[in-house]
Amino acid sequence: MNYLIPLALVAALFTTHANAQDVGPALDPGAMVGWTGGEAARYTNERRAGTNRARARMSPKEAQARRNCARKWTIRSQLGRDHPQVKRLFALCRQAGYY
Repeated sequence: MNYLIPLALVAALFTTHANAQDVGPALDPGAMVGWTGGEAARYTNERRAGTNRARARMSPKEAQARRNCARKWTIRSQLGRDHPQVKRLFALCRQAGYY
């Protein structure tokens, strides 16, 4: 008989947690996924369009500098840390803003 009251309390707690998880019609998961998916696609398309326009305006020298700065760690591993050209490459990349 003493075990019925704690058992009833545990049963009442489990039913309240299940009700708290119901999102109802205010937050329809299907509608939220559809909207956020569309926003993500729109953002990606805008970002890609902006990136392509920026590349079209880039001069060949700037494109070469950007490629060299992207490869600076590989060049450093090939030539060595104290090589004068490696030091100059890192300084130029830092000056250009390509960290």
